[in-house]
Formats: sequence, structure tokens, C-alpha cells
Amino acid sequence: MLPSGKIDPSCPNMAHEWHTNDSYCEQIYHPPTTTPMSTTSPCDTTICEIIKGSVFEACHKVIDYTPFVLACEFDICHMHINHVGCTSLQTYADFCAESGLCIDWRSATDGLCEYKCPSPKVYRGCGSQVEPTCDSWYNQKFIYTVNEFSAMTNVKQESCFCPDGFFLLSSSSNECVPTCEICRLSNGSWTQANSTWRENCNECICEEDTLQVSCHPVSCPTQPPLSCDKEGQVKVTETAGCCQKEKCECDGTQCSGLVPSCPLGFILSRTKEVCCWKYSCVPKKDVCVFNNHEYQVGDLVPMKPCEKCSCSNKANANSPLHIIDCEPIPCDANCPVGYEYQISANQCCGKCVQTSCIVVLLNATYALKPGSIWTPAGNPCVKFECVKIANQFITIEAKTICPLYDPNACIPGTETIAPDGCCHVCIPKGEPCSVSTTPVYLESQGCHAKDLVNVTSCSGACGTFTFYSTKTRSLQHTCSCCQELATSERQVQLSCPDNTEITYTYTHIDSCGCLKTECSVPGHRELATTPPSIKSRRRRR
Repeated sequence: MLPSGKIDPSCPNMAHEWHTNDSYCEQIYHPPTTTPMSTTSPCDTTICEIIKGSVFEACHKVIDYTPFVLACEFDICHMHINHVGCTSLQTYADFCAESGLCIDWRSATDGLCEYKCPSPKVYRGCGSQVEPTCDSWYNQKFIYTVNEFSAMTNVKQESCFCPDGFFLLSSSSNECVPTCEICRLSNGSWTQANSTWRENCNECICEEDTLQVSCHPVSCPTQPPLSCDKEGQVKVTETAGCCQKEKCECDGTQCSGLVPSCPLGFILSRTKEVCCWKYSCVPKKDVCVFNNHEYQVGDLVPMKPCEKCSCSNKANANSPLHIIDCEPIPCDANCPVGYEYQISANQCCGKCVQTSCIVVLLNATYALKPGSIWTPAGNPCVKFECVKIANQFITIEAKTICPLYDPNACIPGTETIAPDGCCHVCIPKGEPCSVSTTPVYLESQGCHAKDLVNVTSCSGACGTFTFYSTKTRSLQHTCSCCQELATSERQVQLSCPDNTEITYTYTHIDSCGCLKTECSVPGHRELATTPPSIKSRRRRR
């Protein structure tokens, strides 16, 4: 049928004349092809066979199924949509239902023609067109009263129905309820009998006997007395649900806000009370304070000049700060050789002051007082003298250079050491008695000569022999000795440690000669010594 009511024998022509909601649909017309069917791809019309099968067998005698099968095959083979054949099956089932035959056919399509229902409704292949509801007036008019609508109750067709044990709330809703003993609410919802709820500050109940809603105002509990006495608190009234109650709220403008100034060693701390911040000064951890400065534990504190003070880890009993411990600074009074420890005025410790000259020999250190001359043991040819000039200590080293010495050129028995203990001397063979000189440092009473002095001596060979006397019938000895023949006195100045000088007088030999002397008897030895004449006098420089 076309929109004009005219019957058109062509299904495609008819279909394109009907537009959904007056919208435009593009008309695509595919004219029939003369190509043999054997050359086209086969189409699966298995679902159309259900119309001819046993599922609809009861309806075959009432309604001819041939047009429906042809329509099903035409749709599938031209539209190429698998489930398009479901329309032909549903249309045939509707015609059967109008004839009083309700057929549940969708289960035979293996889910291809599934009928989906909105929850909680369920699908039933055969059901009454008019489903009872909880509206008594609706049931009375359309189900229980015999009138023009009574025929609808006898027609069975597929549709979505409430599950067993549930009732349709109303004909205009899809809501299923377990019982019809309910109260309908103004917002369109419902509640079961004896149900209570709160609405607009009213407590409501669905009366069981009348299924009517009755409400009364909510009763508010009695509030206990409220005291808002904390700093920053104010009392306000608020509505909680349907009741009013008093409560304490914070008002920052009511807080004092005083912030203290913390001294050294303390830090500002704040704690939140009920409404306001409370400020306080708390001691810092591990801190000492001295002279407006903070020190951490272990730091040195410049507290006393001659003591080492540090911030200890011990707490003060009278203060939350730590104690400063002090101990005297240790002084090192060990001085090296040649130095003496002397206390310094206005100083914590004394210092090592040099008081002697320092001589280092073979990794050994020796101290030599000013004005003294020292000869190392085992080395008589070296002399050290200490001289102090202003505050400087100067060490003078003097070495004696010995003349060549050949023991084979000496008269046996005359080998000896010079008076200074340094050089080897002897009476040479064949040399006559003569004056010889030896340079030495003269010393007397701890005073020393500044320069070497040539000290004289007599040395040389003199005639000596032994013969047998027939008169005395014994050995006679004739001896002569190399001695001084002429002498003179000389003087030299000696320096003393106390910065004084003395005049030292010594005998100088002018000439030597061989003088006869007594020869000792065997077993006896005469020693003739002539001590030098020494005169000295001390004077201040």
C-alpha cells in the first residue's frame, strides 16, 4: 500500500514511498536483472524455512504462509542482512495471533531473532494484550468489566511481562512490584505499606489499612546547654536536617594574635588550639648561648683567654640551654736542646727561648753556653766557640791543621801528642836542638783566647852516650838535654763567659840548646820539669 492508499504490486517501489518522520531517504532502485540465478551468489534462506516448519504448523490451516515465505526470501536475498528475515516470521506470527493462535517461535531461531525486554520485565511468547496492574480502576475497566475492550483480553501475543510473583505498577510504566499493597507518592514513585520515611521535615508512613500516606512534623531533641568559652569561639545556630541546634564556631577576629620575641637559644613555636594559634618560645636542641651568640654542641666558645671552652652536651639545671665546659689550655714546656722555657707576660703559655749555641754532630745535638769553647770527645782537632751578639747566638768552629808527621823520621821514644791533644809531634832524626812552635788556644780559669797563639818548645837531638869506666868498674852515662837557653814573657787577652777579659802571661822560648843533665840510674827515672811562669789578672771589657 502506498501512502495514498493505492496497492502497488512492487515491494521496492512501495517501500521507498514511506519516509521515517518525514525525513528524506535516498532512493536507490536496483532494477531486476536478467542474469540467470545460477550465476549469482546463493543466499541463505534457512530462517525462512521456519515458517513452513512444525513451529507454525497449527497456523498453516488458518493462514497461507506462502506470501510470507516469499517475502522472507526476497528480503534476505536483496538486502543481505541475516536478521531481516525475522520481520517476515514476526509478521506471520502476528497474523496467527489475530486468528487466536499464539506461537512461541523465537526460540527456534537460535538467538538470531532474540526479543530483548527492559529490566525487570521478561519475554513471553504468548501473553494477554491487557496485563493486570496495581491500578484498580484500570483493571476494572479493561479486564473485569465486559465492554468493547473485553476482546483484547482474549488475544494472546508475544511481549514483555512482569516476572511471576510481580505486578505491573501501572499501564504507563514498566515498573514491576512484588505487591500492590503500596502507597503512591506525589513524585510518581511508590512505597510499600508500613514503610516510613522523612520528607520536607515531616515523618511519613504508608498506612497499611488505607494505603494512604500520613505525615507529621519531625520532633527535634532537646539540646544540652552549650558553652563557647575558648579563645576565638562564638556561638551560632544552624539547621541540621529539620532541627536547629547551637554550635561553637571559630572567629579569627576574636584571637589575640600576640607573637612573642624569642631570645637567643630559643625558637618560636606555634600550636593550634580550638580556634586560635598559641605562640611560645621553646629552647633549641643542643645549643649554648654566650655573649649574644649561639653555639652548637662541640663548638669552641671564646670565653676565657687561657682556657679551652666548648659547648657541652650537658643540660643546665637552671636553664633549658646547655652548659659551657672550660679547661685550662695545656702548655708545652718541653724545649729543644739549647732552649729554655720562659713564662711570657700577658700570655697563657710561655715560650722556648734560645740560651745557648747549638752544635749538631752525627745526629746528636749539643748546647754551648756563650763564651765557652768545647772540644768534642774523640776529635781534639776541632773546637767550637759560642759567641752571643745582640740576641743572636753564633757558633764558631775552629779546626787545627797538623803538620806532616812521619813516625819513621822520629827519634825513637820521642813521639808524643801536642799539648792541645790534637797533633802528633816528635824529635826528628838528625835535627839539632832548636825552637819549634805549635798554634793553640790558650785557656785559663774558664777564659779563652779569641785567636790561636804560637806556643814555643825546644826539640832536637843532643849528644848522649854510655861507656864502661875501668876506674869505677861500672857503666858511665853522659847525657845532654835540649833545653831553653833564653826566654821572655808575653801576654794575651782571654775572654770570659761573664763578658770580662783577663790578661794571661805565658813564657816564650827565644832559643834552645843542649845542656848537660844527670842520667838516671837503671831502675830510677828523674823527671825535670820547669813549670811555665803564668801570671794573670782580670779586667772588665
